[in-house]
Amino acid sequence: MVSLAPVEISARVLFLRQDRVLLANRRGRSWFYLPGGNVGPGETVEAALRRETREQAGLDVTDLEFIGCAEHVYVEEDVRYQEINVLFAADLPWGAQIGSWEFDVDLTAVALTSLRGLDLRPVSLRAVIDGWLAHRRPTWYGAPALAGTG
Repeated sequence: MVSLAPVEISARVLFLRQDRVLLANRRGRSWFYLPGGNVGPGETVEAALRRETREQAGLDVTDLEFIGCAEHVYVEEDVRYQEINVLFAADLPWGAQIGSWEFDVDLTAVALTSLRGLDLRPVSLRAVIDGWLAHRRPTWYGAPALAGTG
């Protein structure tokens, strides 16, 4: 039987520099996500984003631009998780050193053209990035229903 975790809110940033995007992944995992993390109790989404990017990579973000929200529903070790990702875009700070400050997270800059071959999470992340680059309009991306979860 699958148990349910509380719904989480995450703040994530699409760092762009020319034709490259910064992605994160948990060490030992094959999938990628945008840098950022969970919003803590009493914390605003923007404050969480700034804290998480400072903790993960030592980066200070400025001039955030809201690009949308993407829901992510997944099951891991018999627990069903639901995450609402509040997404922003920002220029990668000039002279930024790309590297993770956290033991279990890797950061990498990849070419936008290589995104098609990567396992991105949430699954709508590729559409978020493509849509933002093409239209510069915020969009909501709901999660597809999991089999057997109604």
